[in-house]
Amino acid sequence: MCWWMMSIVTHPVVSGLLVMCLIGALSYKLGFVDISGLVSAFIVGFTVWYTGGPPAFTLLLFFFISAGLATKFKYKVKAERGLAQESKGKRSWKNVMASGAIPMLFSILMYLSPVLGLNPYWMLGGFIGAVATTTADTLASEIGVFSSKKPRLITNLRRKVPRGTIGAVSLLGEAVAAMSGLLLGAIVVIFHLFAPGSVPIQNATELLLIVPLSVLTAFIGCNLDSLFGALVQNRFVCEICGAITDKEFHCDYETKYIGGFKRFTNMHVNLGSSGMGAALGVVLGAGLFVWILGGLFLWIVASSSN
Repeated sequence: MCWWMMSIVTHPVVSGLLVMCLIGALSYKLGFVDISGLVSAFIVGFTVWYTGGPPAFTLLLFFFISAGLATKFKYKVKAERGLAQESKGKRSWKNVMASGAIPMLFSILMYLSPVLGLNPYWMLGGFIGAVATTTADTLASEIGVFSSKKPRLITNLRRKVPRGTIGAVSLLGEAVAAMSGLLLGAIVVIFHLFAPGSVPIQNATELLLIVPLSVLTAFIGCNLDSLFGALVQNRFVCEICGAITDKEFHCDYETKYIGGFKRFTNMHVNLGSSGMGAALGVVLGAGLFVWILGGLFLWIVASSSN
């Protein structure tokens, strides 16, 4: 009887439902998501659990928990400065799907790779890249606003801008982004070492690439998000403090629309950068580090010389 009960509980469908019910209840209780966000997170989380197993789910869970905690971190201070997430930091379905849709897709592709003839390691790279990008972007945004120095505009690193400006980056934010990538990479390595076969890593070379892949996708993906925001996202200016923001109200006053595509919101930027992070992960998984590092170097030189 015990063996029978254990086989039921450990079935991916049953265990996934149990895990998501527990995490869903806690996340809603802690105010990480609203009802729509809870439903969306349940769908994304269960799908990743079933198709990617505990390793992929743990990476996604790391993002979810760290993003929720970072959003709540000194929330009142951020709210007073007009830098806080709306709805008291609760994520809606739009936020969840913008961050979770691409990882969910690559988890499914990783699961179906034997049938589709795909390289599972490349799909793992895409999954890591998507999660690393969204994690780095969220943590850099929520924690980077407390940098002691003014941030700089990503399209012109010589130009200092007010905190909260779309496309602004700071040294603190960049450090947080890189650190998040390092932690995500370490999680994958730990799973491979203590649960061989749980992740599609076949040799020592692939194992050695995981942490650099995770750090690079986190760092580059996070900055791509800032770049997309600076170039195409709808932008409003606060006539009180001068911040360039995506919020229609800032410093308790209505902001003025100044550019970008009016319907291209932060959700679209997050979805796009997550997709780019996944693409970078696939490229890095294929071992093409030289091209990525070369492009990163050229971007830093070009933006610094503006």
